[in-house]
Amino acid sequence: RKRFLRESKTAASINHPSIVTIYQIGEHDSLPYIAMQYIDGPNLSEHRTQSGGVIPVPEAVRIGREISEGLAAAHQKNLVHRDIKPDNILLEGPEHHVQIIDFGLAHETGNEESRLTVNNAVIGTPAYMSPERIGTDEVDAKSDLFGLGVILYEMISGKLPFDGKSMVSILAAISRGKPTAINTAVPGMPKDLAILIMQLLSNDRDERPVDANSVVEQLRAIEKQGA
Repeated sequence: RKRFLRESKTAASINHPSIVTIYQIGEHDSLPYIAMQYIDGPNLSEHRTQSGGVIPVPEAVRIGREISEGLAAAHQKNLVHRDIKPDNILLEGPEHHVQIIDFGLAHETGNEESRLTVNNAVIGTPAYMSPERIGTDEVDAKSDLFGLGVILYEMISGKLPFDGKSMVSILAAISRGKPTAINTAVPGMPKDLAILIMQLLSNDRDERPVDANSVVEQLRAIEKQGA
């Protein structure tokens, strides 16, 4: 119940076009509930499948930029999503505008009381989990940026940068931190975009972009270049 209420309060505190709107939080017959905006559209995983496994670079860049804008709004409130993945990205309407959902793993940075996970428990989706999440529960905004990097890589190449046949092998691949360069997997893609994605996937979070706003600016510049 604590985690549920934290999710709803966290999401409700953010007012942004790329984050699903929470209308009401409450309890009925001792059961907590949340009333949120209905989104008419697929999640990003479904959309990629419907698109034949890959998403055209211009659309992928626009989706990535909208995700970044939503993350920037959350991070401005010192809130980290912790589970950025395609299933938590809904695409609304015919233009597929991004709506980020499921702040159930959200964490208010600097608030020790909000850390509700069991020690050493792996919480999150392995393929999109940042290296610092493995074996620890110490996350910051740059952990969300790593998940965004995985999403961008997968949208454009149709493959995960870190893959394996089991959770253990996936986590080991993330820990090694040596994904195939995306411009090798997708020859001819914009150079600036390839550099950005590989920076987002850096094993060392200090080598990732400084914040989500920086990613927004870089993706906007790539859009203007006609990516």
